Amino acid sequence: MQKTEYTDHNGNVFKADVMLSCPFCGADGELYFIGNRASKSRKAVAKCTNKMCRCEMIKATLRHDTEWVAKVTLEAWNKRVGGHGA
Repeated sequence: MQKTEYTDHNGNVFKADVMLSCPFCGADGELYFIGNRASKSRKAVAKCTNKMCRCEMIKATLRHDTEWVAKVTLEAWNKRVGGHGA
């Protein structure tokens, strides 16, 4: 699968799989982060950009960094998409 660069809320840049389109409406998806260096919980949110669709997926971790949780979130989102719009 093709890779792209992502930047977490702390400014860390990493490469991960390209986020596929929404499995329901076909709109673009976006990845954003919740938490910060001080918080023990780190979350990544994969969300449809279509405001009428409201599809989203949230993954969280206590033990891993934001890069890890982002990769897990993207993997789950892309598996759920099943190739729609790819």
